[in-house]
Formats: sequence, structure tokens, C-alpha cells
Amino acid sequence: MIDDLKYIALYSRVSTDEQAREGVSLEEQQERLKAYCRAMGWNIETRNYVDDGYSAKNLDRPNLNKLVKDVKAGIITKVMVTKLDRLSRKLLDLLTIIDLFQEYDVSFVSISESFDTNTPPGRLTLQILGAVAEFERERIRERVYENMYHAAKQGKWLTQSPYGYQLEDKQLVVYEPEAKIVNLVYKMYADDGLGYYAIAKYLNNKGIPSKQNKEWTIRSIKRMLTNPVYKGTLVWNRVDSSKKKRTEKDADDWIIVDDALPAIIDKITWEMVQKKVNKKQMASRAQTSPHLLGGLLKCGNCGSGMSIGWSGSKNNRYRVYRCSANKNKGTCTSKQYKANEVETWFKQGLLSLYNSIDNNLKIALEEKIHDQHYQDIEQKIQTAKKRYKRKVEAYTAGLIELDDLNEERKKMKKIINEAKRANYEPSYDLKQLEQNIRTKLTNVIDAIDNLPIERTKALLKTIVEKVTILGDKEIDIELNLTE
Repeated sequence: MIDDLKYIALYSRVSTDEQAREGVSLEEQQERLKAYCRAMGWNIETRNYVDDGYSAKNLDRPNLNKLVKDVKAGIITKVMVTKLDRLSRKLLDLLTIIDLFQEYDVSFVSISESFDTNTPPGRLTLQILGAVAEFERERIRERVYENMYHAAKQGKWLTQSPYGYQLEDKQLVVYEPEAKIVNLVYKMYADDGLGYYAIAKYLNNKGIPSKQNKEWTIRSIKRMLTNPVYKGTLVWNRVDSSKKKRTEKDADDWIIVDDALPAIIDKITWEMVQKKVNKKQMASRAQTSPHLLGGLLKCGNCGSGMSIGWSGSKNNRYRVYRCSANKNKGTCTSKQYKANEVETWFKQGLLSLYNSIDNNLKIALEEKIHDQHYQDIEQKIQTAKKRYKRKVEAYTAGLIELDDLNEERKKMKKIINEAKRANYEPSYDLKQLEQNIRTKLTNVIDAIDNLPIERTKALLKTIVEKVTILGDKEIDIELNLTE
């Protein structure tokens, strides 16, 4: 049972070398503290907290810990010391523990410095000390940042190694048993069309543990699929961990070093996966729909999605695809179609596409690749220019030095020159891309007759962008040529 009384805590400390050097005794400290209480007319009962033979290098002391525990228990009203350095010689530690006292409405008194947080002068002194401490914290943070910045620029890994790697002398090396799993995850996502949940479930069912020997989750799979380390790029200072809620920093503050680490995934595959990750995904309800074209089929009359429904008599019920605008708003005059017939037309359309992969498809594929290539180049140039513009603004405001601005200007010029060189012709293997399309089409056609709908739909997403029904036996299939 917690004591209902409130006490004044008298804290005294002395280290062995202080006793020898300065003749500071615990008894003297205690007497001075008690005398101060009498002089101030404080009649509250006192409690002694004594750390004999402990230095002020840190706050981990037996009776100081006991004092903190009693403060949190609510039985202390005031903490007293003879001098501030009895509590701590480090300003940051001193402010930390005084903040704790303040949190529990406990005043702090140091009699030598006439310091009392319960008085206006004491609170003013505390604010000044706090400002000095904050300055010291910022300086420490700056020094740490500078050291880590230089280490990152040299390609050194500064935290725990990610899955697929091991850490040797601050350098990442590929750990083959885990690297095989990384390749498998990327294949399942990019080629097999599986989502984060399905991949996590597969790995957990196979008894394959994560880095911390925990089960895989949607979050851990997505983190693996979006981590640039797997393409050999080091990105540091991306997240602000100084606050309770981790937030992503401005891209200007990131340290990015390409080709600084051993890659597990080739850059083309990694970039393709990022496009898929950032692409607007099919609604989760549509993904789990037990109907082959749920979430993919569009109305050729108004462009709305086609939803599944049921029609027919009580003894002859059958599935139908019906325009959602017609069903929900009555704004479309499109008719409904028997689902089995539509899905048969769709399969026939895929077979027709497979058998007619000719120059027309090659031309469309080349155009798609060129368009995407030039879009990527333009985006890189615009990003570099915007980044430099922000640096100019920072220099104008006196936040960075001229050397920093010149360094950013060199980076911008380098990016623009490299982008212009790459602007002439995108590098790709047309025959390989054509073969990829053939393989995916074959997989989907085979899956329709042999695999569960959920698995078939996952494969569909890897090659089919959209399906539009134009009329009886008229299906328009738009392929996704960039994944």
C-alpha cells in the first residue's frame, strides 16, 4: 500500500575520489539540507536518498533510481540537493531528470545556487538551462550527422543489415540463403501477380522466418519490395526518428549513393516493381471476387465498371455482368451479359491475341517503351531542377554555405547531362519483352481452365490492363505492356 504522506527528498551523493580530493562528506550534505528546511519553515517529513561512492557520469545510481520511483509513486513533494552537481555534472542529464520532476509536480531545490523550480527566478533559470541544453543537443546531433554522412558517402552501412545481407566490417555482403528468398518475393510479385498478403502467407506456411525470426507481414513484404538496397543503392537519412512518430524527411535531405552496395535485384526489375507498387491497385473487394473479370471488365457504352449479379428463374439462376451505372443510377442503357459467355469470349480473345503477336504489337510495345523512357528522363530533370531551386532559396536565407550550393549545381548538371545522353535511345531487348508477353499470355490461358479464380486473377493483373465489352462476342482487351 502506497504511503499517503508526502515527503521532502534529501538527495546526497559523493564519489570516492571526491571524498579524497575535496573532503566532501555525506553527513555534511545531509545536515545542510535539513538546516535549510528548518530555516525555510518546511515542516514536512524528510527522506534521505544517499548514493555513496557513485560518480555523476550517468543517472544509473541505486538510490537515485529509488528516488525516481518514489516521485512516480506520488509520495515526494520536493527534491533537494546541496549543489546541482550532486544530481548530475552533465547538463542534459540534469535537465532530463528535472523535467521528470516537473511532470509529477515535484519542485527541485539546490541550496548552493539558490535554485528552486517552485519560484519565478528558479523557473527562469530552468528555461535558460533548457535553452543551453537544447543547443548542446543540436550540436551533438550535427556532429553525429556529419560523421554518418561521410560514412554513408563511402558506402558504409550504418544500421542493422536488411534481409538478404550480412554485415562485415560495416560493409554489406550478400547472404545467399536469404537472397534466394528476396528473389523469390520479387518474382512472386512481378511475374506471378501475387500481392503482399499472399506472399507473406506463402512464406509463413513454408516456415521461412524473417530477419528477426518473426512471421512475415504485409508491411514487411512491402518494405522489401520498395527498399532500394536490393538494387545496390544506399539511401540514408530518409526517415526522421527523433520524434515518437517516424516521418519521412524532405528528399533534399536524403543521402543517395547509387551502386554503393552489392545488388540482389537488377535495376530493371526493381524499377518495374516500383511502378507496380505505385500504380493504383484494383479494389480489394474486386481482387477477392470469385468471378474472373471482377474489377477488370468495363462497360463499352459509358466506361463504368461491370458488376456481377444474378438473373433467371428460381430454378435456372445464372451469373451476369451488368453496368454499375445502369444498376445503381439508371444512367446507362447497356444490357446485361451472361458471365459464362463473357468469360468464354475473353479467353478466345486472349488466344487470338497470342496467335496474332505481329508487327502491330511490336510497334505498340516500342511506342510504350519510348513514351515511358522519355517520361522518366523528363521527371529526373525536373526533380533535379526543383531540388537546386530549393537550395538557392536556402542559400538566400543564409541556411547553407556557397560550397553546398555549388555542389548541388554540379549534381544538377550531371543528372541533366546523363539524362540527355540517355534521351537518344532507351535500352531494351524487344525480343525478350515480346517473349515475356507470350509467356504471360500462355500462363493466363492455362490458368483459366486449371487454377482457382484467385490465382488466375493474380496472373491476369500481370498482363491485362483493362477489358471492355462492346457487344455480343465483342471484347476489347488492353494489355499491360510495361510490366
